[in-house]
Amino acid sequence: MRFLSALTLLPGVLAHTWIEQLRNVDDQGNYVGEYGYPRAFVSKTDPGYNGESMNWQLPQNDAEGAPFINADTPLCHPEQRKAAQSSENYPRLQATPGDFIAMRYMENGHITDAAQLKGKPEKGGPIYVFATTEPKEDEKLADVLRWTTDGQGGDKRGVLLTVNDFDDGRCYELKPGNPESEKRKAAHPNYAAGQPANGPGTYPLFCETNVGIPKDVATGKPYTLYWVWQWNTVGGADPILPKGKDEYYTTCIDVDVVNTLAASETAQFGLAQQDGMDKAVPDFRQRKALITDPIGFEQGPVFRDDGNNGNGNGNATTTGTPSMPPQTTFATSTGAPYGNSTASLQIPTLTRPPGAPTGSPGDAITVTVTERITITASVVTPTVAPPAKKRTVVTKLVGAKFRY
Repeated sequence: MRFLSALTLLPGVLAHTWIEQLRNVDDQGNYVGEYGYPRAFVSKTDPGYNGESMNWQLPQNDAEGAPFINADTPLCHPEQRKAAQSSENYPRLQATPGDFIAMRYMENGHITDAAQLKGKPEKGGPIYVFATTEPKEDEKLADVLRWTTDGQGGDKRGVLLTVNDFDDGRCYELKPGNPESEKRKAAHPNYAAGQPANGPGTYPLFCETNVGIPKDVATGKPYTLYWVWQWNTVGGADPILPKGKDEYYTTCIDVDVVNTLAASETAQFGLAQQDGMDKAVPDFRQRKALITDPIGFEQGPVFRDDGNNGNGNGNATTTGTPSMPPQTTFATSTGAPYGNSTASLQIPTLTRPPGAPTGSPGDAITVTVTERITITASVVTPTVAPPAKKRTVVTKLVGAKFRY
């Protein structure tokens, strides 16, 4: 059965999100080392960028079984199924065992917009970070959601490292007159990289997911991370969706695990519109999550054989969830019971430091902003959405306001 996404007409909420940058975090909570990026990364300032370059919503609106995921729902964006970076200007993050990293993304109205969608989880819902040394090109979302903190869940190829709330407590978009945006901007002003911090903050502030690289992960090899945001609609809360609705967003990432980070006073590979925030959130070691069970919060029947028939609320908790388990050694799969039978994806060994990025301060930048509107409807027949409206904004690189 095909499905037309049935969401209330809220343009500010319907811009979704993905990981745009990764940073290492030292013991004092400072960002350190070189910037890192997901597979096949496309920046919002890059030529050819559009609203679907990085956004990967699951299930797709025209997928079989929508509005719920099924056993064959692909985990990674089509451009992220191979372990490859898009450019030498967007290298993989290098990280060391036992240290924390920040995975940065825009809140895109899911926190600062006053309007709320019915049946959506508080704090923007849970974000899970799964990890594996045996990734597959045809990785399935349902298989990965079965992975557990002890490494014994599902096909045992991976582990659940952490769960964070989407809302990290400080991130925001610039929305003059919006009480939450104004409050957060006053508490955590953000600037262009290199801009003096004694003026007004002119940049929005990324949210972040915090996770520790396990202490027992082998160095000299890549470590694959799957960032999974579960923003499902609970059944019965919205009369249009009596059985609820699945809504996941994912980003697939490879990290180079090394013994030590290269000493560098200045990171070279920032975004063209790089912000100057230099610290992680204060509780990066012990983030909270209101929902911690990905299978329990699934709304469809995909986990029926696991004892979940759908319309779940997840496990609610107000306690902190460790951003890194004490140990994550897990068994190697000798036979995947859940379907994926292709060979493990072969990831190239450590990336070498690339050349300096092109462009210079003061260059004009063209930013294409795509606005997408989803129309509320109760039908389940295929519908062609109206074309996205594009608006071009030309800004200066340093100290300029810009739109995400």
